[in-house]
Amino acid sequence: MLSEKAPQKYSHVKVFFKIWMESAEGLGVLDDLCWQLLKNIDQFHSLSKASTDLGISYRKAWGDLRKAEQLLGFPLVEKHRGGARGGETLLTADGQRFVASYNDFHKEFSAAVDPIIVKLKRSLKEKSS
Repeated sequence: MLSEKAPQKYSHVKVFFKIWMESAEGLGVLDDLCWQLLKNIDQFHSLSKASTDLGISYRKAWGDLRKAEQLLGFPLVEKHRGGARGGETLLTADGQRFVASYNDFHKEFSAAVDPIIVKLKRSLKEKSS
């Protein structure tokens, strides 16, 4: 049974979108998860911590990075093994540029899409009344 005061149509529904990059052959290069992984690597300097924070396995994270690097044609990260502080994973200069550019793109895209989402929800409300 619905509560006495039901929410307005679609007021409790959120609209999301996903952005990803593909190669000319249709192979996935980068999606939001890989983008977040790169941001986490930049923050933690550790692929292990970055992947754990996202709830994905180290093996999946490493595989996704290698696939993206292969399709892009340049390294996104560099690994340094062992030493007194232990190993670390860092973004390369290209990786840093890529993440910064993708951050800007994602912000601009979100800002551009938000009014379209509002328009969609208004349209749905009008057509369902």
